[in-house]
Amino acid sequence: MILYKNTFENIKTINCNFPMEDQFYADDYEVIVADGITRDPIGVSDLNACSFQQMLEKYPRPSGGELAARTVTQTFANTVGDLKERLIKCNQAVKELNRIYIQKCDYLQNDYYGAVAACVQIDGNTLHYAYICDCGIIVYNKSGDIKFQTEDDKERYSDPYINQIGIPWNLPEARVIVRRDYRNNLDNIKNGKCVSYGALTGEETAISFIKSGQLELSVGDIVAVYSDGFTPFLKDAQFIELLYHFNQIKFETLIHSKSIENPEQYGKEKTIVLMKMDSKGENA
Repeated sequence: MILYKNTFENIKTINCNFPMEDQFYADDYEVIVADGITRDPIGVSDLNACSFQQMLEKYPRPSGGELAARTVTQTFANTVGDLKERLIKCNQAVKELNRIYIQKCDYLQNDYYGAVAACVQIDGNTLHYAYICDCGIIVYNKSGDIKFQTEDDKERYSDPYINQIGIPWNLPEARVIVRRDYRNNLDNIKNGKCVSYGALTGEETAISFIKSGQLELSVGDIVAVYSDGFTPFLKDAQFIELLYHFNQIKFETLIHSKSIENPEQYGKEKTIVLMKMDSKGENA
C-alpha cells in the first residue's frame, strides 16, 4: 500500500487559482508523477515587463502544462506493458493533444504542451522504473541511506551549456534557444555527446530520452517518486527521519515550514508518492 501521496501548491501562488501542473496516479503497486512544462504568460514577451501579479493574471487557464500532465497520468493508468512502453504511449497521447491546441509551435506562447515524468511498478521485491528529465525516483534503505536515485538529466547534461547562452531567461530569444535546441534535440552535440534533455511533448525524439531499469528492494526500503520541486528535500535529515517515523501532520508541517522560510529553494509546486516495503517483502 501507499505510505503517502500529495501535491503541494507553489507557496507563491496559494489562493491565486493557479493551474496545478503536477499530476499523479498511484495504486498499491504502481505510481506515476508528471510535471507539466511551464507556459509563457499570454501576450508577454519580456517576462520582466510585468509584475508577478500581472504574470499570474496573464497565465493561461487552462494551462497546457496541466493538460499535458493530466494526459500523461491518465494514459499511464489506462495502458499496459512495460514502463518505457507506457511512457511512449503517454508521449503519443500528448502528440494528439498538441494536434488540437498547437497549430504552429513558436517555442513561446505557442510552445508544445508537454510534461516530464517518473514512474515505478513493484513486482514482488523488484522495482521497475522509468523516467524522463527531472522527475525522479529515490530509494532509501532501512537505515535512511540512499540506495538508489535517478539522475536529473537536464541538470547534468544540459544546464552547464544552457547557463552559457548569455541571454537572460526573461527574454524570448533565450526561451526559444532552450526549448528548440536543448529539448528533445538529438543533434545537439557538444564535446562529442548529446547535451539535450527530454520531455513528453509528442515529438518522436522524446523517446530516446526515456530511461528505464530495475533493482531489488529489501525489507524496510522506502521508495519515493517525486517531481523536481521535492529535490531540495531529499537529502534533508529531518525529511528522511520523518520517512521512517511517519506522521502525516509532522511531515506536512515540515514541508510547509521550509517552503515558507525559503520559497526560492523549497517553495515550488511539488509532488511526492511514498511506498514502503514491509517485513514480508511487499510494499506496505
